[in-house]
Amino acid sequence: MGYSFIINDRLNWVDWAKAIAISFVVFGHIPQEPGSFPQSYIVIFHMPFFFFISGYLTKKEYPNKETFKKYWYTLIIPYLCYNLVFYPYWLARQMIENPQTTYLDLFKPILGTILLQHETPLSVSLNGVTWFIAILLEYKIILTLCNKCKKGIFIIATLMIGSAVLYVVNEFYLFTKDLPPIGFMRCLPFFFIGYYCRQNGIIRTIPTKNDWYNSFIFLSLSIIVYFIPMNTDSMIVYAIRFWLISTTAIAGLFSLSKLLDKVRFTAITTIAIGTIVIMGLHYMLIGTTNYVLEKLFCMQEKIVYPWYIACLIVIVFETLLYPIILIFKKRFPFMLGKKG
Repeated sequence: MGYSFIINDRLNWVDWAKAIAISFVVFGHIPQEPGSFPQSYIVIFHMPFFFFISGYLTKKEYPNKETFKKYWYTLIIPYLCYNLVFYPYWLARQMIENPQTTYLDLFKPILGTILLQHETPLSVSLNGVTWFIAILLEYKIILTLCNKCKKGIFIIATLMIGSAVLYVVNEFYLFTKDLPPIGFMRCLPFFFIGYYCRQNGIIRTIPTKNDWYNSFIFLSLSIIVYFIPMNTDSMIVYAIRFWLISTTAIAGLFSLSKLLDKVRFTAITTIAIGTIVIMGLHYMLIGTTNYVLEKLFCMQEKIVYPWYIACLIVIVFETLLYPIILIFKKRFPFMLGKKG
């Protein structure tokens, strides 16, 4: 009979999935050489994968005081904190790169944070990657309200189809370049698919021997689809390609995570616990590292890295953030989305 390691009420293979997902996110944000296959491939599905996991881990909740209080501690406070921490870094870069900065310019990222990283004539994105936290909050509120509604499933199905269509249309006509609405449209279906997969037992929580075949077949299929020449000038072809690559990659990575279930590392559990820390701080590390290297070597153009160097950078950044996760876990649990 199959079984899964449970450590402090945590499924070990889910921690592996979260650790892989956050590593892909960091990797995708590191500037790399144009045409790099690993980055070009991974950025297609890395955020859908992360939202799929978030949906999978979301419990069925209803709109009440306790639910929204939970959202306050798990999402709103971390969102505000990681933007607050990011502001001095943004301010330093702004003053160095734009000496003519006005007081109005200094207020724009504050308004941008209040507007959930939306960019307008009066606001700019501050810690842009925290759009993930803001959008996740929106998804959870939608789900919570729909759980109480008789036609909730119909509403969610409509939102999923509408978001999938609007995302593809926007990729061709660019009616908006603002990241939060693009991310909302792109990832909403994956969050709800992950949620309903868990609720309906479609994805088993117990690893099986079939995970060997599933991981190989789905990941191979995802890569094959990526390399198949397609007419990407067609919206329909683009949509098919995006969904085939994303769904097969996510299915393969879930099976791969289950294969790793018996491999237990405290580091993986810690990274899984601290995904929100890595999400909130890694972009500042990337920006600082790139800026220092560009100035140190008097580079005239923005720095880019080979994919294998980017992999090493991911390891270095997660190593640097590891003790911060431990400190937050012990002394500042609200930075991990915990009540404390």
